[in-house]
Amino acid sequence: MWIFLDIDGVLVPEKKFEQPVLHKDMIKFDPVCLNEFENVLRRYPTAKIVISSSWREMYSLEKISSLFSPDIAVRVIGVTPCLHPIVIEKNRHIRHQGVLEYLRQNNEENPLWVAIDDIADFYEPGSPVVVTDAYHGFNHNSAKILDRYLASFSEKIIDENTKTGSRK
Repeated sequence: MWIFLDIDGVLVPEKKFEQPVLHKDMIKFDPVCLNEFENVLRRYPTAKIVISSSWREMYSLEKISSLFSPDIAVRVIGVTPCLHPIVIEKNRHIRHQGVLEYLRQNNEENPLWVAIDDIADFYEPGSPVVVTDAYHGFNHNSAKILDRYLASFSEKIIDENTKTGSRK
């Protein structure tokens, strides 16, 4: 199971910037948003996280993963590729294209994935996306939706393993 994670508007809600923010606090996740997100992930230990946020262009994967709790940080395994400007210019579903390219580069066939983003238009209609409210970020409602996606993926994996096991 793959989770493609945006950061601004997800783990860094816009409400954070209503007050002046010290430079040292710019690179921190909102503790409430982070807690909601990590609590869901702890129920799905096979889920892997790939950063799709523009943060991947400013900070190293190590820096970003260090902002998570240690048990979740080890599951932050990559970033989506920066796409060619022509691809960006021709496609408004740019994050979706980044997800597909990441999966292609990692030889994933029929992968189970979900994106978490505050901008639905970055993905094609009908894509598995948990859309957050940018002002509040990842909240209890977002957590319930992500939990439903990951639970359905777990059921598919169990079904596939059962079918494979029954053929032997």
